[in-house]
Amino acid sequence: MTSMDSTPAPSGLDEALSNPFRADHQRPSRASRFDATIDRLSERLNPILVKEARQALKSRQFVITFSLLLACGWAWSLVGIALASPGIYFAPGGTFMLIGYYFVLAAPVLVVVPFSAFRSLAAEREDGTFELLSITSLGSRQIVTGKLGSAILQMVVYYSALAPCIGFTYLLRGIDIFTIAFVLFYTFVTSVMLAALGLVVATVTRSRQWQVVLSVLLLIGLLVVTVAWSITAVNIIFSGNSMPYQTLDFWTSNLAVVTFCISFVVLFVLVAAAMISFASDNRSTKLRVVMMVQQVLWTGWMTYCWMRTEADEMLVVFMVFPGIYWYLMGALMVGENAQLSPRVKRSLPQSFLGRMLLTWFNPGSGTGYSFAVANMASLFLVVAVLGMLAEAAALAGAPDNFGWLLFGLLATCYVVIYLGIARLIVLGIRQFAYVGMFVPFLIGLFVSLLGCATPAFLQAWWFGYSELEYSPFQASNWMWTLAEAANDDLLSTPAVPLVVGASAALVYGLNLLFAIYEVEYVRQETPQRVIEDEHDRVGAPSSEKSASGEDHHLSREP
Repeated sequence: MTSMDSTPAPSGLDEALSNPFRADHQRPSRASRFDATIDRLSERLNPILVKEARQALKSRQFVITFSLLLACGWAWSLVGIALASPGIYFAPGGTFMLIGYYFVLAAPVLVVVPFSAFRSLAAEREDGTFELLSITSLGSRQIVTGKLGSAILQMVVYYSALAPCIGFTYLLRGIDIFTIAFVLFYTFVTSVMLAALGLVVATVTRSRQWQVVLSVLLLIGLLVVTVAWSITAVNIIFSGNSMPYQTLDFWTSNLAVVTFCISFVVLFVLVAAAMISFASDNRSTKLRVVMMVQQVLWTGWMTYCWMRTEADEMLVVFMVFPGIYWYLMGALMVGENAQLSPRVKRSLPQSFLGRMLLTWFNPGSGTGYSFAVANMASLFLVVAVLGMLAEAAALAGAPDNFGWLLFGLLATCYVVIYLGIARLIVLGIRQFAYVGMFVPFLIGLFVSLLGCATPAFLQAWWFGYSELEYSPFQASNWMWTLAEAANDDLLSTPAVPLVVGASAALVYGLNLLFAIYEVEYVRQETPQRVIEDEHDRVGAPSSEKSASGEDHHLSREP
Protein backbone atom coordinates (compact mmCIF):
# COMPACT_ATOMS: atom_id res chain seq x y z
CA MET A 1 0.00 0.00 0.00
CA THR A 2 1.47 3.34 -0.99
CA SER A 3 1.52 6.45 1.10
CA MET A 4 -1.03 7.98 -1.22
CA ASP A 5 -3.36 5.08 -0.64
CA SER A 6 -2.99 5.37 3.12
CA THR A 7 -3.98 9.01 3.14
CA PRO A 8 -7.49 9.34 4.59
CA ALA A 9 -10.08 10.79 2.28
CA PRO A 10 -11.28 14.24 3.24
CA SER A 11 -14.73 14.51 4.70
CA GLY A 12 -17.55 16.07 2.77
CA LEU A 13 -17.60 19.16 4.95
CA ASP A 14 -13.82 19.72 4.78
CA GLU A 15 -13.81 19.18 1.01
CA ALA A 16 -16.69 21.54 0.53
CA LEU A 17 -15.08 24.23 2.65
CA SER A 18 -11.73 23.86 0.87
CA ASN A 19 -13.25 23.84 -2.63
CA PRO A 20 -16.56 25.71 -2.61
CA PHE A 21 -16.62 26.08 -6.40
CA ARG A 22 -16.74 22.44 -7.35
CA ALA A 23 -18.55 21.36 -10.44
CA ASP A 24 -21.31 19.63 -8.56
CA HIS A 25 -21.86 22.67 -6.35
CA GLN A 26 -22.41 20.53 -3.24
CA ARG A 27 -22.08 23.17 -0.51
CA PRO A 28 -22.41 22.18 3.17
CA SER A 29 -25.82 22.74 4.62
CA ARG A 30 -26.56 25.45 7.18
CA ALA A 31 -26.99 22.83 9.88
CA SER A 32 -23.50 21.45 9.14
CA ARG A 33 -21.93 24.88 9.25
CA PHE A 34 -23.77 25.65 12.47
CA ASP A 35 -22.55 22.38 14.05
CA ALA A 36 -18.99 23.12 12.98
CA THR A 37 -19.18 26.62 14.49
CA ILE A 38 -20.58 25.26 17.74
CA ASP A 39 -17.78 22.67 17.89
CA ARG A 40 -15.14 25.35 17.47
CA LEU A 41 -16.71 27.56 20.12
CA SER A 42 -17.12 24.68 22.57
CA GLU A 43 -13.37 24.12 22.53
CA ARG A 44 -12.91 27.60 24.02
CA LEU A 45 -15.30 27.03 26.92
CA ASN A 46 -14.16 26.64 30.48
CA PRO A 47 -13.24 22.94 30.96
CA ILE A 48 -14.80 22.99 34.42
CA LEU A 49 -18.03 24.31 32.94
CA VAL A 50 -18.11 21.48 30.41
CA LYS A 51 -17.37 18.85 33.07
CA GLU A 52 -19.84 20.22 35.58
CA ALA A 53 -22.56 20.67 32.97
CA ARG A 54 -22.24 17.07 31.81
CA GLN A 55 -22.23 15.72 35.35
CA ALA A 56 -25.06 17.95 36.55
CA LEU A 57 -27.39 17.29 33.62
CA LYS A 58 -26.86 13.53 33.98
CA SER A 59 -27.14 13.45 37.76
CA ARG A 60 -30.05 11.87 39.59
CA GLN A 61 -30.74 15.13 41.40
CA PHE A 62 -31.26 17.03 38.14
CA VAL A 63 -33.41 14.29 36.59
CA ILE A 64 -35.67 14.14 39.65
CA THR A 65 -35.92 17.92 39.97
CA PHE A 66 -36.60 18.41 36.27
CA SER A 67 -39.23 15.68 36.26
CA LEU A 68 -40.96 17.17 39.29
CA LEU A 69 -40.85 20.62 37.67
CA LEU A 70 -42.60 19.32 34.55
CA ALA A 71 -45.09 17.29 36.58
CA CYS A 72 -45.95 20.19 38.88
CA GLY A 73 -46.26 22.60 35.95
CA TRP A 74 -48.59 20.21 34.15
CA ALA A 75 -50.61 19.57 37.33
CA TRP A 76 -51.00 23.27 38.07
CA SER A 77 -52.15 23.88 34.51
CA LEU A 78 -55.01 21.44 35.04
CA VAL A 79 -55.80 22.33 38.65
CA GLY A 80 -55.51 26.08 38.14
CA ILE A 81 -57.81 26.11 35.13
CA ALA A 82 -60.26 23.86 36.95
CA LEU A 83 -60.34 26.18 39.95
CA ALA A 84 -60.77 29.27 37.79
CA SER A 85 -63.55 27.72 35.67
CA PRO A 86 -66.06 28.65 34.42
CA GLY A 87 -65.06 32.26 34.98
CA ILE A 88 -61.81 31.78 33.10
CA TYR A 89 -63.76 32.10 29.83
CA PHE A 90 -64.70 35.73 30.42
CA ALA A 91 -62.65 36.93 33.45
CA PRO A 92 -58.87 37.59 33.52
CA GLY A 93 -57.03 34.67 35.10
CA GLY A 94 -53.40 35.32 34.22
CA THR A 95 -52.47 36.66 37.67
CA PHE A 96 -53.81 33.61 39.47
CA MET A 97 -52.06 31.16 37.12
CA LEU A 98 -48.74 33.06 37.16
CA ILE A 99 -48.52 32.88 40.96
CA GLY A 100 -48.82 29.11 40.83
CA TYR A 101 -46.21 28.77 38.08
CA TYR A 102 -43.88 31.07 40.02
CA PHE A 103 -43.94 28.80 43.08
CA VAL A 104 -43.31 25.79 40.84
CA LEU A 105 -40.23 27.54 39.42
CA ALA A 106 -38.98 29.13 42.66
CA ALA A 107 -38.30 25.87 44.49
CA PRO A 108 -35.66 24.48 42.09
CA VAL A 109 -34.20 27.84 41.09
CA LEU A 110 -33.87 29.44 44.52
CA VAL A 111 -33.18 26.35 46.64
CA VAL A 112 -32.01 23.35 44.63
CA VAL A 113 -29.59 25.06 42.24
CA PRO A 114 -27.72 27.18 44.87
CA PHE A 115 -27.47 24.21 47.22
CA SER A 116 -26.21 22.01 44.38
CA ALA A 117 -23.51 24.59 43.62
CA PHE A 118 -22.49 24.52 47.27
CA ARG A 119 -22.32 20.72 47.35
CA SER A 120 -20.43 20.59 44.05
CA LEU A 121 -17.47 22.56 45.38
CA ALA A 122 -17.69 21.18 48.92
CA ALA A 123 -17.58 17.59 47.62
CA GLU A 124 -14.44 18.39 45.61
CA ARG A 125 -12.70 19.49 48.80
CA GLU A 126 -14.07 16.68 50.96
CA ASP A 127 -13.23 13.84 48.56
CA GLY A 128 -9.76 15.12 47.73
CA THR A 129 -10.44 15.58 44.02
CA PHE A 130 -9.81 19.31 44.31
CA GLU A 131 -6.06 18.65 44.61
CA LEU A 132 -6.14 17.12 41.14
CA LEU A 133 -7.69 20.30 39.78
CA SER A 134 -5.27 22.57 41.63
CA ILE A 135 -2.18 21.03 40.01
CA THR A 136 -3.51 21.65 36.51
CA SER A 137 -3.14 24.86 34.54
CA LEU A 138 -6.64 25.92 35.61
CA GLY A 139 -6.75 28.87 37.97
CA SER A 140 -8.91 29.04 41.06
CA ARG A 141 -11.16 31.63 39.44
CA GLN A 142 -11.73 29.34 36.44
CA ILE A 143 -12.81 26.57 38.80
CA VAL A 144 -15.30 28.81 40.59
CA THR A 145 -16.69 30.42 37.44
CA GLY A 146 -17.05 26.97 35.84
CA LYS A 147 -19.18 25.74 38.71
CA LEU A 148 -21.21 28.95 38.73
CA GLY A 149 -21.70 28.64 34.97
CA SER A 150 -23.01 25.10 35.45
CA ALA A 151 -25.53 26.41 37.99
CA ILE A 152 -26.64 29.14 35.58
CA LEU A 153 -27.06 26.54 32.83
CA GLN A 154 -29.37 24.52 35.08
CA MET A 155 -31.41 27.65 35.78
CA VAL A 156 -31.77 28.28 32.04
CA VAL A 157 -33.01 24.70 31.54
CA TYR A 158 -35.61 25.10 34.29
CA TYR A 159 -36.75 28.42 32.83
CA SER A 160 -37.00 26.92 29.36
CA ALA A 161 -39.10 24.01 30.61
CA LEU A 162 -41.66 26.29 32.24
CA ALA A 163 -41.57 29.07 29.62
CA PRO A 164 -44.62 27.83 27.64
CA CYS A 165 -46.73 27.71 30.79
CA ILE A 166 -45.67 31.20 31.84
CA GLY A 167 -46.35 32.50 28.34
CA PHE A 168 -49.80 30.94 28.59
CA THR A 169 -50.61 33.23 31.55
CA TYR A 170 -50.25 36.29 29.34
CA LEU A 171 -52.90 34.92 27.00
CA LEU A 172 -55.30 34.55 29.93
CA ARG A 173 -55.23 38.35 30.46
CA GLY A 174 -54.90 40.16 33.77
CA ILE A 175 -51.11 40.34 33.70
CA ASP A 176 -48.83 42.36 31.42
CA ILE A 177 -45.63 41.19 29.80
CA PHE A 178 -43.47 43.68 31.72
CA THR A 179 -44.55 42.28 35.08
CA ILE A 180 -43.85 38.72 33.95
CA ALA A 181 -40.39 39.67 32.70
CA PHE A 182 -39.72 41.73 35.84
CA VAL A 183 -40.49 38.87 38.23
CA LEU A 184 -38.62 36.26 36.20
CA PHE A 185 -35.57 38.49 35.77
CA TYR A 186 -35.15 39.27 39.46
CA THR A 187 -35.81 35.65 40.38
CA PHE A 188 -32.94 34.70 38.07
CA VAL A 189 -30.68 37.40 39.54
CA THR A 190 -31.48 36.26 43.07
CA SER A 191 -30.71 32.66 42.14
CA VAL A 192 -27.33 33.61 40.66
CA MET A 193 -26.41 35.56 43.79
CA LEU A 194 -27.43 32.65 46.03
CA ALA A 195 -25.41 30.21 43.91
CA ALA A 196 -22.33 32.45 44.15
CA LEU A 197 -22.85 32.76 47.90
CA GLY A 198 -23.14 28.97 48.15
CA LEU A 199 -19.74 28.63 46.50
CA VAL A 200 -18.29 30.99 49.10
CA VAL A 201 -19.78 28.96 51.94
CA ALA A 202 -18.31 25.77 50.42
CA THR A 203 -14.79 27.19 50.79
CA VAL A 204 -15.05 28.03 54.48
CA THR A 205 -13.78 24.70 55.80
CA ARG A 206 -12.78 21.20 54.69
CA SER A 207 -13.97 19.45 57.83
CA ARG A 208 -16.89 17.12 57.16
CA GLN A 209 -18.46 17.95 60.52
CA TRP A 210 -18.44 21.68 59.83
CA GLN A 211 -19.60 21.09 56.28
CA VAL A 212 -22.70 19.39 57.66
CA VAL A 213 -23.37 22.36 59.93
CA LEU A 214 -22.85 24.78 57.03
CA SER A 215 -25.14 22.70 54.83
CA VAL A 216 -27.96 22.98 57.36
CA LEU A 217 -27.40 26.72 57.88
CA LEU A 218 -27.22 27.37 54.15
CA LEU A 219 -30.39 25.40 53.51
CA ILE A 220 -32.22 27.36 56.21
CA GLY A 221 -30.93 30.61 54.74
CA LEU A 222 -32.05 29.61 51.24
CA LEU A 223 -35.53 28.81 52.51
CA VAL A 224 -35.75 32.17 54.32
CA VAL A 225 -34.63 34.08 51.22
CA THR A 226 -37.05 32.07 49.06
CA VAL A 227 -39.99 32.89 51.32
CA ALA A 228 -39.03 36.57 51.52
CA TRP A 229 -38.58 36.98 47.77
CA SER A 230 -41.73 34.94 47.04
CA ILE A 231 -43.78 37.33 49.17
CA THR A 232 -42.25 40.25 47.29
CA ALA A 233 -42.86 38.59 43.91
CA VAL A 234 -46.50 37.87 44.71
CA ASN A 235 -47.03 41.51 45.72
CA ILE A 236 -45.42 42.63 42.45
CA ILE A 237 -47.67 40.30 40.47
CA PHE A 238 -50.81 41.58 42.19
CA SER A 239 -49.79 45.21 41.66
CA GLY A 240 -48.44 44.66 38.16
CA ASN A 241 -50.91 46.96 36.44
CA SER A 242 -49.97 49.81 38.79
CA MET A 243 -46.20 49.46 38.45
CA PRO A 244 -44.65 52.78 37.31
CA TYR A 245 -42.95 51.41 34.20
CA GLN A 246 -43.22 54.76 32.43
CA THR A 247 -41.28 56.77 35.03
CA LEU A 248 -37.55 57.49 34.93
CA ASP A 249 -37.09 56.87 38.65
CA PHE A 250 -38.36 53.31 38.30
CA TRP A 251 -35.81 52.32 35.69
CA THR A 252 -33.03 54.26 37.42
CA SER A 253 -33.63 52.48 40.71
CA ASN A 254 -33.71 49.10 38.95
CA LEU A 255 -30.48 49.89 37.15
CA ALA A 256 -28.90 50.72 40.50
CA VAL A 257 -30.11 47.42 41.99
CA VAL A 258 -28.77 45.44 39.03
CA THR A 259 -25.34 47.08 39.24
CA PHE A 260 -25.07 46.21 42.92
CA CYS A 261 -26.19 42.64 42.28
CA ILE A 262 -23.53 42.23 39.60
CA SER A 263 -20.86 43.67 41.90
CA PHE A 264 -21.79 41.28 44.70
CA VAL A 265 -21.71 38.29 42.34
CA VAL A 266 -18.21 39.33 41.24
CA LEU A 267 -17.21 39.80 44.88
CA PHE A 268 -18.51 36.36 45.86
CA VAL A 269 -16.70 34.71 42.93
CA LEU A 270 -13.41 36.39 43.84
CA VAL A 271 -13.83 35.48 47.52
CA ALA A 272 -14.42 31.83 46.67
CA ALA A 273 -11.46 31.84 44.27
CA ALA A 274 -9.23 33.43 46.89
CA MET A 275 -10.21 30.87 49.52
CA ILE A 276 -9.17 27.93 47.32
CA SER A 277 -6.12 29.59 45.78
CA PHE A 278 -2.56 28.56 46.64
CA ALA A 279 -0.90 30.03 49.72
CA SER A 280 1.52 32.38 47.94
CA ASP A 281 -1.23 34.09 45.95
CA ASN A 282 -2.34 37.68 46.59
CA ARG A 283 -5.88 37.14 47.88
CA SER A 284 -6.69 40.70 48.93
CA THR A 285 -6.02 43.21 46.17
CA LYS A 286 -8.76 42.16 43.76
CA LEU A 287 -11.31 41.93 46.56
CA ARG A 288 -10.50 45.42 47.76
CA VAL A 289 -10.74 46.79 44.23
CA VAL A 290 -14.27 45.37 43.98
CA MET A 291 -15.12 46.85 47.38
CA MET A 292 -13.96 50.26 46.19
CA VAL A 293 -16.04 49.87 43.03
CA GLN A 294 -19.05 49.19 45.24
CA GLN A 295 -18.19 52.29 47.25
CA VAL A 296 -18.14 54.35 44.05
CA LEU A 297 -21.46 52.84 42.92
CA TRP A 298 -23.10 53.61 46.26
CA THR A 299 -21.76 57.17 46.28
CA GLY A 300 -22.92 57.84 42.73
CA TRP A 301 -26.41 56.37 43.06
CA MET A 302 -27.05 57.92 46.47
CA THR A 303 -25.86 61.30 45.25
CA TYR A 304 -28.34 61.03 42.40
CA CYS A 305 -31.15 60.11 44.83
CA TRP A 306 -30.25 62.96 47.14
CA MET A 307 -30.27 65.44 44.26
CA ARG A 308 -33.76 64.23 43.38
CA THR A 309 -35.09 64.61 46.95
CA GLU A 310 -32.69 66.92 48.89
CA ALA A 311 -33.97 65.52 52.19
CA ASP A 312 -31.84 65.34 55.33
CA GLU A 313 -33.09 61.80 55.92
CA MET A 314 -31.41 60.73 52.68
CA LEU A 315 -28.05 61.85 54.09
CA VAL A 316 -28.62 59.60 57.10
CA VAL A 317 -29.40 56.65 54.82
CA PHE A 318 -26.27 57.63 52.87
CA MET A 319 -24.18 56.62 55.91
CA VAL A 320 -26.19 53.73 57.41
CA PHE A 321 -25.59 50.96 54.91
CA PRO A 322 -21.92 51.80 54.21
CA GLY A 323 -21.31 51.81 57.96
CA ILE A 324 -22.68 48.27 58.25
CA TYR A 325 -20.89 47.18 55.06
CA TRP A 326 -17.46 48.49 55.96
CA TYR A 327 -17.68 47.17 59.48
CA LEU A 328 -18.47 43.65 58.24
CA MET A 329 -15.82 43.79 55.49
CA GLY A 330 -13.35 45.34 57.89
CA ALA A 331 -14.01 42.59 60.45
CA LEU A 332 -12.94 40.10 57.79
CA MET A 333 -9.94 42.13 56.62
CA VAL A 334 -8.47 42.53 60.11
CA GLY A 335 -8.04 38.75 60.13
CA GLU A 336 -5.69 38.75 57.12
CA ASN A 337 -2.09 37.68 57.45
CA ALA A 338 0.51 40.34 56.70
CA GLN A 339 3.26 37.88 55.75
CA LEU A 340 3.79 38.48 52.04
CA SER A 341 5.45 35.83 49.91
CA PRO A 342 8.29 36.74 47.53
CA ARG A 343 5.89 36.24 44.65
CA VAL A 344 3.51 38.89 46.04
CA LYS A 345 6.38 41.25 46.86
CA ARG A 346 7.45 41.19 43.22
CA SER A 347 4.09 42.78 42.29
CA LEU A 348 4.15 45.60 44.87
CA PRO A 349 4.14 49.22 43.63
CA GLN A 350 7.60 50.65 43.14
CA SER A 351 7.24 54.44 42.98
CA PHE A 352 6.57 56.63 46.02
CA LEU A 353 3.19 57.73 44.68
CA GLY A 354 2.23 54.14 43.92
CA ARG A 355 3.20 52.98 47.39
CA MET A 356 1.29 55.86 48.98
CA LEU A 357 -1.92 55.13 47.07
CA LEU A 358 -1.80 51.36 46.53
CA THR A 359 -0.22 50.00 49.71
CA TRP A 360 -3.66 49.81 51.31
CA PHE A 361 -4.64 47.20 48.72
CA ASN A 362 -1.92 44.81 49.95
CA PRO A 363 -2.79 41.86 52.22
CA GLY A 364 -2.61 42.48 55.95
CA SER A 365 -4.76 43.37 58.93
CA GLY A 366 -3.30 46.86 59.25
CA THR A 367 -3.80 47.74 55.60
CA GLY A 368 -7.30 46.22 55.71
CA TYR A 369 -8.22 48.27 58.76
CA SER A 370 -6.87 51.46 57.19
CA PHE A 371 -8.63 50.66 53.91
CA ALA A 372 -12.03 50.31 55.63
CA VAL A 373 -11.52 53.46 57.69
CA ALA A 374 -10.37 55.48 54.66
CA ASN A 375 -13.43 54.48 52.64
CA MET A 376 -15.77 55.28 55.52
CA ALA A 377 -14.09 58.66 56.10
CA SER A 378 -14.21 59.56 52.39
CA LEU A 379 -17.92 58.76 52.33
CA PHE A 380 -18.48 61.02 55.33
CA LEU A 381 -16.66 63.85 53.54
CA VAL A 382 -18.95 63.45 50.52
CA VAL A 383 -22.02 63.53 52.76
CA ALA A 384 -20.69 66.58 54.61
CA VAL A 385 -20.05 68.49 51.38
CA LEU A 386 -23.46 67.65 49.94
CA GLY A 387 -25.24 68.53 53.16
CA MET A 388 -23.40 71.80 53.62
CA LEU A 389 -24.17 72.87 50.08
CA ALA A 390 -27.85 72.09 50.61
CA GLU A 391 -27.97 73.86 53.97
CA ALA A 392 -26.20 76.94 52.57
CA ALA A 393 -28.60 77.16 49.64
CA ALA A 394 -31.74 76.59 51.71
CA LEU A 395 -30.98 78.43 54.92
CA ALA A 396 -29.42 81.61 53.54
CA GLY A 397 -27.59 82.22 56.81
CA ALA A 398 -30.31 81.07 59.20
CA PRO A 399 -29.29 78.49 61.85
CA ASP A 400 -30.59 74.94 61.62
CA ASN A 401 -29.89 71.59 63.25
CA PHE A 402 -27.15 69.40 61.82
CA GLY A 403 -28.19 66.02 63.15
CA TRP A 404 -27.28 64.32 59.85
CA LEU A 405 -23.73 65.70 60.10
CA LEU A 406 -23.33 64.46 63.66
CA PHE A 407 -24.77 61.09 62.65
CA GLY A 408 -22.20 60.66 59.89
CA LEU A 409 -19.32 61.71 62.14
CA LEU A 410 -20.33 59.35 64.94
CA ALA A 411 -20.92 56.46 62.52
CA THR A 412 -17.40 56.88 61.15
CA CYS A 413 -15.92 57.08 64.65
CA TYR A 414 -17.71 53.94 65.81
CA VAL A 415 -16.36 51.98 62.81
CA VAL A 416 -12.87 53.22 63.70
CA ILE A 417 -13.26 52.30 67.36
CA TYR A 418 -14.78 48.84 67.22
CA LEU A 419 -12.79 47.66 64.21
CA GLY A 420 -9.63 48.89 65.89
CA ILE A 421 -10.43 47.14 69.15
CA ALA A 422 -11.19 43.91 67.30
CA ARG A 423 -7.87 44.13 65.45
CA LEU A 424 -5.89 44.75 68.65
CA ILE A 425 -7.55 41.71 70.24
CA VAL A 426 -6.69 39.58 67.20
CA LEU A 427 -3.07 40.75 67.26
CA GLY A 428 -2.87 39.76 70.93
CA ILE A 429 -4.35 36.31 70.30
CA ARG A 430 -1.96 35.68 67.42
CA GLN A 431 0.97 35.91 69.80
CA PHE A 432 -0.13 32.58 71.29
CA ALA A 433 -2.24 30.77 68.67
CA TYR A 434 -3.13 30.71 65.00
CA VAL A 435 -6.20 32.77 64.07
CA GLY A 436 -8.00 32.47 60.75
CA MET A 437 -10.19 35.05 59.08
CA PHE A 438 -13.58 34.15 60.53
CA VAL A 439 -12.53 34.25 64.17
CA PRO A 440 -11.74 38.00 63.86
CA PHE A 441 -15.14 38.42 62.18
CA LEU A 442 -16.86 36.86 65.17
CA ILE A 443 -14.70 38.93 67.52
CA GLY A 444 -15.76 42.10 65.70
CA LEU A 445 -19.43 41.22 66.03
CA PHE A 446 -19.02 40.33 69.70
CA VAL A 447 -17.19 43.58 70.51
CA SER A 448 -19.82 45.72 68.78
CA LEU A 449 -22.69 43.96 70.54
CA LEU A 450 -20.89 44.15 73.88
CA GLY A 451 -20.45 47.90 73.43
CA CYS A 452 -24.24 48.25 73.10
CA ALA A 453 -25.37 45.82 75.78
CA THR A 454 -22.97 46.67 78.62
CA PRO A 455 -23.85 50.36 79.25
CA ALA A 456 -27.57 49.74 78.78
CA PHE A 457 -27.53 46.89 81.28
CA LEU A 458 -25.44 48.79 83.86
CA GLN A 459 -27.57 51.93 83.67
CA ALA A 460 -30.76 49.90 83.98
CA TRP A 461 -29.29 48.02 86.93
CA TRP A 462 -28.26 51.17 88.78
CA PHE A 463 -31.21 53.44 88.05
CA GLY A 464 -33.99 50.96 87.30
CA TYR A 465 -35.56 49.92 84.02
CA SER A 466 -38.47 52.36 84.44
CA GLU A 467 -36.09 55.37 84.33
CA LEU A 468 -33.90 54.18 81.47
CA GLU A 469 -33.18 57.30 79.42
CA TYR A 470 -30.29 58.30 77.24
CA SER A 471 -27.31 59.78 79.07
CA PRO A 472 -23.60 60.37 78.36
CA PHE A 473 -23.02 57.00 80.05
CA GLN A 474 -24.29 55.44 76.79
CA ALA A 475 -21.43 56.83 74.71
CA SER A 476 -20.22 53.34 73.79
CA ASN A 477 -23.74 52.27 72.82
CA TRP A 478 -23.48 53.01 69.10
CA MET A 479 -27.02 51.90 68.33
CA TRP A 480 -28.71 54.20 70.84
CA THR A 481 -26.32 57.08 70.22
CA LEU A 482 -26.80 57.01 66.45
CA ALA A 483 -30.58 56.88 66.91
CA GLU A 484 -30.39 59.99 69.10
CA ALA A 485 -28.20 61.72 66.52
CA ALA A 486 -30.59 60.86 63.68
CA ASN A 487 -33.50 62.37 65.66
CA ASP A 488 -31.51 65.58 66.38
CA ASP A 489 -31.64 64.84 70.13
CA LEU A 490 -27.89 64.54 70.71
CA LEU A 491 -26.95 68.18 70.27
CA SER A 492 -27.94 68.87 73.87
CA THR A 493 -25.22 66.48 75.14
CA PRO A 494 -21.97 67.60 73.46
CA ALA A 495 -19.90 65.44 75.80
CA VAL A 496 -20.83 62.28 73.86
CA PRO A 497 -19.39 63.38 70.47
CA LEU A 498 -16.23 64.60 72.22
CA VAL A 499 -15.72 61.29 74.05
CA VAL A 500 -16.43 59.23 70.94
CA GLY A 501 -14.15 61.36 68.76
CA ALA A 502 -11.28 61.22 71.26
CA SER A 503 -11.68 57.45 71.61
CA ALA A 504 -11.60 57.03 67.83
CA ALA A 505 -8.41 59.08 67.56
CA LEU A 506 -6.75 57.03 70.32
CA VAL A 507 -7.74 53.64 68.85
CA TYR A 508 -6.72 54.68 65.35
CA GLY A 509 -3.33 55.88 66.58
CA LEU A 510 -2.65 52.59 68.37
CA ASN A 511 -3.54 50.61 65.27
CA LEU A 512 -1.25 52.72 63.11
CA LEU A 513 1.65 51.92 65.43
CA PHE A 514 1.09 48.20 64.91
CA ALA A 515 0.64 48.63 61.15
CA ILE A 516 4.00 50.27 60.46
CA TYR A 517 5.74 47.03 59.54
CA GLU A 518 3.05 46.29 56.94
CA VAL A 519 3.75 49.46 54.95
CA GLU A 520 7.51 48.90 55.02
CA TYR A 521 7.37 46.15 52.40
CA VAL A 522 9.11 47.18 49.18
CA ARG A 523 9.11 45.65 45.77
CA GLN A 524 11.59 42.87 45.10
CA GLU A 525 13.37 42.27 41.86
CA THR A 526 12.34 39.25 39.85
CA PRO A 527 15.02 36.51 40.10
CA GLN A 528 16.66 35.41 36.88
CA ARG A 529 15.45 31.84 37.31
CA VAL A 530 11.84 33.04 37.46
CA ILE A 531 12.39 35.06 34.29
CA GLU A 532 13.76 31.99 32.56
CA ASP A 533 10.85 29.87 33.74
CA GLU A 534 8.43 32.47 32.45
CA HIS A 535 10.31 32.51 29.17
CA ASP A 536 9.97 28.75 28.86
CA ARG A 537 6.24 28.95 29.67
CA VAL A 538 5.19 31.68 27.23
CA GLY A 539 7.97 31.27 24.65
CA ALA A 540 9.13 34.90 24.70
CA PRO A 541 12.81 35.95 24.65
CA SER A 542 14.02 36.23 28.22
CA SER A 543 16.54 38.92 27.33
CA GLU A 544 13.78 41.24 26.20
CA LYS A 545 11.81 40.64 29.40
CA SER A 546 14.85 41.17 31.56
CA ALA A 547 15.73 44.42 29.81
CA SER A 548 12.21 45.80 30.00
CA GLY A 549 11.94 45.05 33.72
CA GLU A 550 8.54 43.44 33.26
CA ASP A 551 7.00 42.10 36.43
CA HIS A 552 6.48 38.36 35.99
CA HIS A 553 3.78 38.06 38.58
CA LEU A 554 2.08 35.28 36.66
CA SER A 555 4.73 32.79 37.70
CA ARG A 556 3.36 30.36 40.24
CA GLU A 557 6.83 29.77 41.67
CA PRO A 558 7.36 31.56 45.03
